Amino acid sequence: MIKALTLCQIYLDETWWNYAEETRHTIQRAWRYFATACGNRQIDRIEPSDGEKYKGWHLKTHRSKTTANIHLRSVSATLNWAVQTKRLLRINPLKAVRQFRVTRQPVRTYTDDQVVRMIRFAPSLQWQGILLCAYTTGLRRGAILNLTRDNIRKGYVYVEPKNNTARTWEWEPKDKEQRKVPLVPILTDLMEQLDTYYVFIPPARYARMLSLKDAGCLKERQRKCPLENFRRSFVGIQRRAFGQQIGDFHMLRKTFTTNMCNGLPEHFVMRLTGHSNLKTMTHYLGSRESYFDMARKIALDGLKNGGIPCRNTPVDETRACGSDGRYQS
Repeated sequence: MIKALTLCQIYLDETWWNYAEETRHTIQRAWRYFATACGNRQIDRIEPSDGEKYKGWHLKTHRSKTTANIHLRSVSATLNWAVQTKRLLRINPLKAVRQFRVTRQPVRTYTDDQVVRMIRFAPSLQWQGILLCAYTTGLRRGAILNLTRDNIRKGYVYVEPKNNTARTWEWEPKDKEQRKVPLVPILTDLMEQLDTYYVFIPPARYARMLSLKDAGCLKERQRKCPLENFRRSFVGIQRRAFGQQIGDFHMLRKTFTTNMCNGLPEHFVMRLTGHSNLKTMTHYLGSRESYFDMARKIALDGLKNGGIPCRNTPVDETRACGSDGRYQS
């Protein structure tokens, strides 16, 4: 019988086409941590108690419950494959191990004024376009940075996979789907001022990417995020605009989703954002302050319609209650 880390390697070798590079690294890390916590034992000797021990190890080593859940799912998925595909095990020993329950934090979004201020403090026209594109189209970072002139047609931006050609490198959308998103005129005008094939990548960086591709040295993480020091540059914009970092780049996508759901059906917003199901999209919906004001008004209207007296309205207590303290109609 094979050992745990050996099973992980066989699993990744035979299913390499099914996972992105980052996901493969996550699975490897999950099994490496499992071997550290429970030992690199033979897979037929793994027990349900090892799952609980694995969860506890994450907390003892100051890792979050969310991280523990991700790693537990990765290990369990590999064991399921060993059961169903390879017939190495009769049952998955970790199948009944429950994940941690994690309290979801409220979804945060940017206000319109915050977005305008970030665009104003952007260091270049490319960065102004990146921020504006994220805010008005809801595209992910990878889709924005892999946007070419050929993807812009008749007032729409088309999210499409790319192959290795003389002008492009291999890339595909995270959701594996092609879709189109309407462009606002101000973004269209801005993109026309950027004289590059990859719209938001400076010419020098584009030439460097092509050089790495031709040499066979272009890594997957570089194809996903062609712009160097992306996060550092984004944080720098916020520090200039607000004196500190107030959010991450992905919050712009959450802001777009929230704005669209204000006036469009949710199933159409799913098409715009490329979410696979409604449950996933709800994780991107934030609550604006105006929503709380509306909720307060609706709740108050309900009380008024129910005939409940306000504080300053006198109440006929003799009518309301009898001598025995019971309510009299």
